[in-house]
Amino acid sequence: MSMDPRQERTLGQLVASATQDISTLVRSEIALAKAEVSVQVKKAGVGGGLLAGAAVIAFYSVYFIFTTIAEGIQALGLPRWLSFLIVTVFMLLVAGVLALLGVKKMKTVNPTPEKTISEAQTTVAALKSATEHPGTTVPAPRPEWDRKDLPSTTAVTTPDPSRDA
Repeated sequence: MSMDPRQERTLGQLVASATQDISTLVRSEIALAKAEVSVQVKKAGVGGGLLAGAAVIAFYSVYFIFTTIAEGIQALGLPRWLSFLIVTVFMLLVAGVLALLGVKKMKTVNPTPEKTISEAQTTVAALKSATEHPGTTVPAPRPEWDRKDLPSTTAVTTPDPSRDA
């Protein structure tokens, strides 16, 4: 008969401990998934903002294109419409640069929570291993909240017979 107090827990205590452990595990997996996805959502937001900026500038550039054409036809004088054309080309270049930056940022978005999936797969593998081969895996240390009901044990020292000789 072993004197290990951990073997003396009742079935109810074991079920409560297992329920608490599974609940803690699920909550930590959800927290990891939220943290991982929030980083990717932020990247997507920045990329979307850059694309929106490119769309606004391109929209306003249309006005300058039509104004440039109208001034060119009306005046047939180079200075006025050429200035409008230069502004239009400049705005389109800015829109193009913003669009390229937005597309580049959007390509870096990875919405898959890879760490969470890996942790969940490791947990499932450990649980399968523990249920298929009970007693072969090393149990994790008991949490502090579960150690309160254990009786305090004193270390018993036994004399080493090899020292007496």
